[in-house]
Amino acid sequence: MMRADIDYGGPTAVFYGDFTAETVKAEFYDKANQCFGIRKSIMGFRLISIEAAELPEPWCKLEGAATMLKHSGDTIVWNAAGEKIKSEWD
Repeated sequence: MMRADIDYGGPTAVFYGDFTAETVKAEFYDKANQCFGIRKSIMGFRLISIEAAELPEPWCKLEGAATMLKHSGDTIVWNAAGEKIKSEWD
């Protein structure tokens, strides 16, 4: 599990998942484009940092949690199959 801090053209996002420095951009765009609150705000991609990390609490306790995107006060979580298990509306 990795954590990436991403500047997407203004605010920053925190992204957790099974990606590498080479795949994080594609993974970020895939997940961010599923989120109403971020997809229209993306003006670019700049990787600020990337490091090994586990999902933080309380999200690590959410059954099936595999990927998490935090931005502008929203937290979205997906399972390993890529299905949202916590949306920005929950």
